[in-house]
Amino acid sequence: MLEVLDEFLAKYSIANKNVVIAFSGGPDSVVLASLIKNVADKYNLKPVLCYFNHRWRHEAFLEEEFTKNFAQKLGFQFYIERAPENSKKNEETARNLRYDFLYKCAKNFKTDAVLLAHNKNDNVETLIYRIIKGTSVSGLTSIPEHRDIFYRPMLDISKEDILNYIKENNLEYMYDSSNDCSVHARNLIRKEILPLFAKINPNYLQNISSLIENAALSRKILDKTVLDIYEQISFDSKINYDKFVKLEKEYRYEILNMILYDKLKNRDKKTILKLDNFILNNRNSKISINSNLFLIVNNDRIFLDEFKPYQNYSSLIINKEGDYDFQNIKLSIKKVKFPKTFPLSGEKRCCLNLEFPVELRYRKQGDVFSPIGLKGKMKLKEYFINEKFPMTDRDKLILLAKGNDICWILGYKISENYKVSNDNCFLLEYEEINDDIG
Repeated sequence: MLEVLDEFLAKYSIANKNVVIAFSGGPDSVVLASLIKNVADKYNLKPVLCYFNHRWRHEAFLEEEFTKNFAQKLGFQFYIERAPENSKKNEETARNLRYDFLYKCAKNFKTDAVLLAHNKNDNVETLIYRIIKGTSVSGLTSIPEHRDIFYRPMLDISKEDILNYIKENNLEYMYDSSNDCSVHARNLIRKEILPLFAKINPNYLQNISSLIENAALSRKILDKTVLDIYEQISFDSKINYDKFVKLEKEYRYEILNMILYDKLKNRDKKTILKLDNFILNNRNSKISINSNLFLIVNNDRIFLDEFKPYQNYSSLIINKEGDYDFQNIKLSIKKVKFPKTFPLSGEKRCCLNLEFPVELRYRKQGDVFSPIGLKGKMKLKEYFINEKFPMTDRDKLILLAKGNDICWILGYKISENYKVSNDNCFLLEYEEINDDIG
């Protein structure tokens, strides 16, 4: 078992650094920590046991104490954190909180290596779960041994070997009572489905593990082919629209699957086909993939963009002239005499005929705009389309508004409805605190 870990650390050059060990107190993480103790000096590693308490189970507080004691016994640092008391108690929320915690630990302890204790049984259980739920060729590769800062050195070690190691070395561990609940799909697979596999073939674990290895090799060859095609049809992470739509459907599918790999964990065939169909039927639009990830088709290019609609987060009501801070800008408003000349469109200042209150904010549903020099109103969205504003920038532009009527798109144009025609003239000037709007 120690040889497996030794080869793994050498393979990924994990040495001369701090390493975070995702610790639960269960047999898998106890064995991983014990094995790391045996090679820490050889690889000059400084391990940290990091435990996250989801507050789901009473024994979790006992696991906190176990983590402290076990870390002290091994001579390791430890760090413990609890989930917010009002956090949702479901599998997805728990997973997100746990991985956010591990990223935080990696940052705090200045490392790019987080070790997870998934084993061979976990890998097989994950494959069975994916097959039942529906998966692609990529899904047959099951759990990756390395992704981003996460490393899984025990994927070739069976649960049986782990428990034998614990017994041989008289190691203590904590038992997670939630593993007894067959309501959870993975527990059902582990407790009721896989024992049936064993009746058919006692070597099922190794045979399915071999399937995972073969799938990974095939996937590697396919990935190389897809990457070559992607590089031929893309530039600066943006895909050429015309070249993409001429590809065979299977290649389009795999390219979309590839670019979503690190951004969308739960990818399925239905989602990717939906995106492919959207691309085929749109040359200038965007589609939401999740709450902060969009696929954009714009200016004959296809690309992903991660952002959130800023208008949902903040606004500032202005009731009188003065100086105001909003997001990354400082805005000054003061009443002045009717000027001989006016600032040009595109400057960081303008003159407006204002009636307070007005509001600094981002765009929202129902906004209208009357560009200076034009009569009548149009939807703000239509103005952006006509002026070819990049879709990725539209939600980041700061607006001065009165209700849904836009007075000024900061840094661009003012409204015809608010141009100065009498002595009611306000000079507005702003400066940016940094280079990124929003």
